[in-house]
Amino acid sequence: MADIFIGRQSIFNRKMEVIAYELLYRSCDTNSASFSDPDLATTQVTLNTIIEVGLNKIVNKSKAFINLTRNFIVGDYPILLPPNRMVIEIPENIETDQELLTALSELHKAGYTIALDDVVDLERVISYQNIVSIVKLDLKQIDPQALPGLIRSVKDHGFLVLAEKVETMEEFKLCHNLGVDYFQGYFLCRPNIIHGQKMDSSRLVIMRSIAMIQNQKTTFSDLEQIIAQDVGLCFKLLRLTNSGYYSFISEVKSIRQAISLIGLDTVRGWLSLLLMTQLNDKPLELTNIALQRAHMAESLAKIYRHPQPEVCFMVGLFSVLDALMDQPMETVIEELHLSQTVADALLYNEGLPGYILNMVISYERGEWTNLKYPNMLVETISNVYFESIKWTNIISQEIHGNVAVAS
Repeated sequence: MADIFIGRQSIFNRKMEVIAYELLYRSCDTNSASFSDPDLATTQVTLNTIIEVGLNKIVNKSKAFINLTRNFIVGDYPILLPPNRMVIEIPENIETDQELLTALSELHKAGYTIALDDVVDLERVISYQNIVSIVKLDLKQIDPQALPGLIRSVKDHGFLVLAEKVETMEEFKLCHNLGVDYFQGYFLCRPNIIHGQKMDSSRLVIMRSIAMIQNQKTTFSDLEQIIAQDVGLCFKLLRLTNSGYYSFISEVKSIRQAISLIGLDTVRGWLSLLLMTQLNDKPLELTNIALQRAHMAESLAKIYRHPQPEVCFMVGLFSVLDALMDQPMETVIEELHLSQTVADALLYNEGLPGYILNMVISYERGEWTNLKYPNMLVETISNVYFESIKWTNIISQEIHGNVAVAS
């Protein structure tokens, strides 16, 4: 049986809130295999995997965008997910004919939201009037000068517009200004850098606080004093320590007790994360990505018997600091005075922590061809990924209160 990977990519609304995830999947065959219809085989296995793994475990309460083949759309095979849990994506390689349009119309009447994938011109869109709700525009295949007119035309025909492959914050802002409804791409994890601009005061304070916490010369007492000065940090750290994640027998009532129980290095990591969440102009999903990467990196480090898995946790956590601080990673590392091991991992993917970080990001982005996992079963890395999502949900809710999160 072919190895199956399932990843996901966030889909945001105009307020930078996650409203859905596109599920990314691929069969990575190490042995030769042949199917009469490879696309259909992959889709069947994927949908079955979603059912077995559990959709909530992958996308929480959000909807899942899933590409379906013609055979599923016209009813030759059952669609396993209900209308309130999925958005049907029509791939660009499906021929548009009356049979397809009739089948899609019936799915639309049944309550399914339908999206047209990889659109580059208006001509393809017209046939799907009153059937498709969302048109996904592929920014990498559209002439930037033609983009404003295309967005306007698509919206004038009554469709919602989703810009995909949005790679930079500049592209996000451009599409936002042009009236795009939804956004998908790696723009969230990349810094919005304006050359020559100094870091603003709030970011500078947070950066210096993280640097102080990460300084190995900072003692147990120093750390306790730092935390005690910020009521919010104190409250959140105690809340995390008393959460179901740790399940201590008795309630943790003081910062000193918390540090003693979970360890100095772990406290450093939590405090760095809590400080990162104080950047109010950054979406919640970015710190969720940091959490997910940190947990997955630490879990893989334990599997590979790394002597300091907490180092890999820190590498995963800090992998989005450039985007949070809107500064190049080199500047962030210099400001924080990070250890050489952590710095080399973040900048060059060097050492086992860097290798693991590359694994984590490759899986997260669905870049399966870059994914190397020696001495590890595919099932293992997939389970670690899903457990990291589940863990991030729990911890994010502890940090932000009763906020519905999907990462």
